[in-house]
Amino acid sequence: MANRPSPKPAPGSVKGKGARGHVSAVVDKLGYQISAGIVQEGETLPVEQELAASLEVGRNSLREAVKVLSGKGLLSTAPRSGTKVRPRGDWNMLDPDVLKWHADPEIASESFMLDLIELRRIVEPKAAELAAIRSTKEDIADMLAACSSMAAAGTDRNQRLVADIAFHTAVLKASHNEVLSNFKHAISTYLKAHFVRGGQLEEAVDQADVERHQKIALAIASGKAELACALTVEMLDLNREHFE
Repeated sequence: MANRPSPKPAPGSVKGKGARGHVSAVVDKLGYQISAGIVQEGETLPVEQELAASLEVGRNSLREAVKVLSGKGLLSTAPRSGTKVRPRGDWNMLDPDVLKWHADPEIASESFMLDLIELRRIVEPKAAELAAIRSTKEDIADMLAACSSMAAAGTDRNQRLVADIAFHTAVLKASHNEVLSNFKHAISTYLKAHFVRGGQLEEAVDQADVERHQKIALAIASGKAELACALTVEMLDLNREHFE
């Protein structure tokens, strides 16, 4: 595994970190390689001593990293059969790290991005509907502040991305459903990946998108649940067209 070329340097420099940093870097490096298919499903990793040496970490750090990746569903260990990459169907695709690795612009597939949009279309319209019913004044203030930040970002796409994530996070939070709120990781991952893949938007398209967010916020603030849901569906359907 250590001798295989990578499409780009795998994230997470291991050398020169403390013990906790070593574990985090190994998790990131192996997780990325598995997600990218550099280390494939069903493949057995090198023996512990060899793998630790190739990663320039101690065996304790490697063991902790394997435990973390096992918890995310990527690896399994068993006596005499070693550490293997589990089938893709066992991976916890909603884990923030697993999402991050798959959405890396170097390896993110169009089908994966469409899967994320499909997930958003299932989750976000209902969250907006619930937000229109349950949101507090503080929730509304957060949404409107995010819209203002999006509008004020101008050509600063990084500022725009931060504000966009803040808006969708605020809508999920305003649903006052803890499970729905946790989908903020998947939505944030999608928006970051789309930001890198999508390039610079035309000014007119960009402004129209800001206005769509504002309309959703105002529908929620007015308690118009059906409208908030419909506007969210409309926004996500337009988003999907970028990949079709």
